[in-house]
Amino acid sequence: MFACAAMLVSYLPFSAVNGVLGAVRAGTGASTAGLQWVSAAFTVALVGAVLSGGVLGDLHGRRRVALGGLGLTVVGTVLGFLAGGVAGGVGISVLWAAQAAAGLGAGLVMSATLALVASTAVGVVARDRGIAAWAAANVLGLGGGPFLSGVVAERAGWYWLYPPIAVLTVVVMVFGASRALESSAPEGRSADWAGQVSGAVGVVALVYGVISGGVSGWGSVQALVGLGVGVVVLGVFVVVEQRSATPLLRPALFASRGFSAAGLAAMVVLFTIVGVVFVLSLFFAHQEVPPLGIAVRLACLFGGNAVASFAAARLQAVFGPKVVLTAGLLVAAAGLVALLGTTDTSGLGGFSWRLLVTGAGCGLVIATSTAVAVQSVPGELAGMAGAANNAVRQLGGALGAAVVGVVFAARLHAGAGHADAVHTCATALAALLLGTAAVTAVLLFARRAPVTA
Repeated sequence: MFACAAMLVSYLPFSAVNGVLGAVRAGTGASTAGLQWVSAAFTVALVGAVLSGGVLGDLHGRRRVALGGLGLTVVGTVLGFLAGGVAGGVGISVLWAAQAAAGLGAGLVMSATLALVASTAVGVVARDRGIAAWAAANVLGLGGGPFLSGVVAERAGWYWLYPPIAVLTVVVMVFGASRALESSAPEGRSADWAGQVSGAVGVVALVYGVISGGVSGWGSVQALVGLGVGVVVLGVFVVVEQRSATPLLRPALFASRGFSAAGLAAMVVLFTIVGVVFVLSLFFAHQEVPPLGIAVRLACLFGGNAVASFAAARLQAVFGPKVVLTAGLLVAAAGLVALLGTTDTSGLGGFSWRLLVTGAGCGLVIATSTAVAVQSVPGELAGMAGAANNAVRQLGGALGAAVVGVVFAARLHAGAGHADAVHTCATALAALLLGTAAVTAVLLFARRAPVTA
């Protein structure tokens, strides 16, 4: 209960603000790149913290780390509220800081709560159900935020979405501190600060380079430096982890075809979800849809996602996780292809079923990929595998708004209409999902190499 509630509220700062990007633009004067960083600041910080959260939870207690992460969520909500009172470029900078603080908190919560679920479940079936419920809580956090911001935005400024999140977070903290059990596994673990720092810096630099490339050109100094530093530092991260006696991320995990396939699928799917939400939020704002109407439309995506997440465990029991994971990628691609039938005047009816299909496919992948990653390694590496799967998935989320936002902005700059720009993004994402399905199928249906501790 605590693990799911904590995961849900920790995602609200990210999802709620995505529902009012148009209002944020109007209030702060932010550019498209500035709005991309509203999303990216959260997800980049989350990626930087998610691996750290796993090892810190093992060393110092998962409940303690989760509560600390929720504390950072509260800090982020305070900064987010204050951002609304600051004019111009300073306001958007404060909002970036708010989202980064909340993202750090969500990363700690994500790793710690997943480890709690995996370590307290009795048997494989119970573990799969627990992980599916935890994944559904992720989805509900993503889908519930736009409703919250939509209700608030119709009565007050966009920044008033943060106080309710703060209150909910404090309630969950009190519940967790009084009712949740502690769990840890410090044997053979260390903080691995070199790995934590190099991993976080590499991801931040990479996302900065992608966003800078879309704004200033791929040959600009900012883009080249960002991408170059990102690649080099992530290379350093790999070397550090290979040489560490107690690595943050054991490179041998990727010898498992199942683990690698799960990570690839999860990364591409969250890349798709975040990219679609970012682009459609701007598209619906262009249609002058009110915030609550935007929330209803996006709820179709997350509703399909949530239903599929809950159904994933039963489907795995019937068809097996390999089939469910691959099928999820194909279903999500079909939903995106269907989006090509929308126009600038399409309403809720035109988008609802298309987003439901897309969300259902993504939900199957998210829930199943976590289970596949954990099942593909020995039990003593399950916590690390879960944290690593979260990390690569969130890397996809960090790049989603950046890359898809760049494509969307480029099409508009070239003179395309908003619907045409959405179609271009949907086509590219569908092709990416189909390619990922092909690669994933090869990895999953071939013999998997064993992973040793």
